[in-house]
Amino acid sequence: MNIGSIGYSISALAFLVFFAILLTDKHKGAAKRLLIIASLLSSVWALSMSYQAVTGSDLITPQVLEFAKSISWITLLLMMLSVAYGAGITTTSFMFAIAAIIVFVAAMMIPVLYQYLNHNATTFGNNFNYLLASHLLLSVIGIVLIEQLYRNTRPEQRLVIKFLCLGLGGMYVYDFYMYSDALLYKRIDLTLWHARGFVDALIVPLIGVAVIKDPLWSPEIFISRKVVFHTTTLLASAVYLMTMGVAGYYVRDYGGSWGLVAQAFLLFFTILSLLLFLFSDRVRTRWKVFLNKHFYPYKYDYRDEWLRFIKTISSLDDGQSFYSKTILSIAQIIDSPGGMLWLRKEAGYYDCIESYQIMCTNKRVSSNSSLIKFLDKNKFVISVDELDMSPEVYNRLGELNLPSWVREVSAWLIVPLIHINDLIGFIVLNHSKVHNKHFNWEDSDLLNTVARQAASFIVQREVSEQLAEAKQFESYNKLSTYMVHDIKNLVTQLSLITSNAEKHKGNPLFMEDVIKTISNSVDKMNVMMEKLQGKVLTKSFIVIDIIDLLNELVINRKKAGGKPIPELMSEIEQCNVKGDPEQLLSIFGHLIQNAQDATDDDGNIDILVSTQDGWLVIEIKDTGCGMSENFIKNELFRPFKTTKGERGMGIGAYESREIISSLGGDIEVFSELGAGTIFIVRIPINNSI
Repeated sequence: MNIGSIGYSISALAFLVFFAILLTDKHKGAAKRLLIIASLLSSVWALSMSYQAVTGSDLITPQVLEFAKSISWITLLLMMLSVAYGAGITTTSFMFAIAAIIVFVAAMMIPVLYQYLNHNATTFGNNFNYLLASHLLLSVIGIVLIEQLYRNTRPEQRLVIKFLCLGLGGMYVYDFYMYSDALLYKRIDLTLWHARGFVDALIVPLIGVAVIKDPLWSPEIFISRKVVFHTTTLLASAVYLMTMGVAGYYVRDYGGSWGLVAQAFLLFFTILSLLLFLFSDRVRTRWKVFLNKHFYPYKYDYRDEWLRFIKTISSLDDGQSFYSKTILSIAQIIDSPGGMLWLRKEAGYYDCIESYQIMCTNKRVSSNSSLIKFLDKNKFVISVDELDMSPEVYNRLGELNLPSWVREVSAWLIVPLIHINDLIGFIVLNHSKVHNKHFNWEDSDLLNTVARQAASFIVQREVSEQLAEAKQFESYNKLSTYMVHDIKNLVTQLSLITSNAEKHKGNPLFMEDVIKTISNSVDKMNVMMEKLQGKVLTKSFIVIDIIDLLNELVINRKKAGGKPIPELMSEIEQCNVKGDPEQLLSIFGHLIQNAQDATDDDGNIDILVSTQDGWLVIEIKDTGCGMSENFIKNELFRPFKTTKGERGMGIGAYESREIISSLGGDIEVFSELGAGTIFIVRIPINNSI
């Protein structure tokens, strides 16, 4: 048996095994059937080539089978290209392309048949150049189709077809080189011809990788992980020994007088290194994880697991607390019946705050304990069973002494809750309900991933609760600020009464105003007390004559004795608006009070009332100190910003704008430092009466 026969035999065996594996798959699409046919034809062709290489016969069968093999692979590429093009290639167009290729190949077979029937012809006869050109053209067609397939496949799907394109592309490129060389020199290079079988055998693993990566092509044959591990280890050891053997011979032949000594030393070193590798638990464990990660399908459907996790942890209230759902969402992944959730407290220790289907212990875990330090440093799941059986696996990563309660509750796994590299807590899970449930690297990776997401949910929930509490305090503080502001106004009014009481206490009209003012103050204070107690007070807006309201306000200001005394100048005698009288009195009273505070006693305060396009326009002008443009733009209507220093609360302007806005109006301010200020209040006119 020559080397060509060996190469083609290996190729035939490789394609035959690949064909048998494909038959185990239940998915039978059009592309899958074409792949099966192409693999079978490739195996039969390689077998015929091996037979021809052994016997030296001039059979026509290898020539016919080579054309059949080529057309089967090209048909597969056309089918896949039609899918890549989408709607660009119809079924009719695809069938026309297949028919054209069949006619083309049939035309190329004519001289082959003629040669076979003409016994006087040589192996390739007078049609030698024609056959070479035909095979060369088929190679070019295959290369073009592969290039088009890869180019027109979407980027996210190229990972699936990449190895298929590499394998078939390598086969066609080699054929192109071999036939172009033969066509150029009018003879077949026997070295290339014999190596062709080995080359075709090499493409089988590449096509196999493409099949594994495509879920619609992936076969359902099962190979034990132990078989893969031991076989791979054996092959790796063989390659290692062969490499070191070649190195040993090189050292012996070129090492001079030290050659034999160096060879003996290298041989001993090789065997010792191999034994250390094979008997190292750490290396074997990492090697198993590597094989499981890269040579086997994942045991979880991650899409389903993720959707189930999100559904569980975010489900509506069904009697379970959020923390119980957090435990359940992680426990159900590993088929654990229940567990405990431990979270870090402000004092620095970790406390069990919730449990599911397990009794929660009242013991605490210190931040300085070896368990917390180990979880914080390594950030991976601790298997208590593995720790008991192989403590050295964990101890080489740091000291780890589990608390006594871990074994008291029959804990199985301890899952860290990591949020931005910070250990906020951990979850302790009970043993799985499935007795043969094995915990491996994939379980650990999945639990770590969902635990990080759960930690984010927990932190987000805690921050939301803190924010809600802060908003409650903010609302209370805001209400208190409004109350203090209103009380300040009431105190101002009562102070004016007491300052004028000695002078006008004998005046019946003054006493009547005093009683009325005090009664009004009491009513306002009662309203404030009800607000403070959390009672909701609904106010119904009524139609108000704004001119009467402003006249009343000005008269009260004159009686109170504040200076400068405001002057009301109105272009109209009556104008109705809809609102709350007390609020409007408070707003305009505040604006007038601000004008009086900013204006000297000999200054002027004018209240101008007019109408414009359905709006009531009230301008309050003063000749006071004014405000800067920056203060008006950025601070005037913001709470707690004031130009009065410690005498002001900085809430009046903000409250005034909010109330006017609720009436559908607005407030506009113009001011100049040292020249005065103009507040322009616009309120919609109500013509319902």
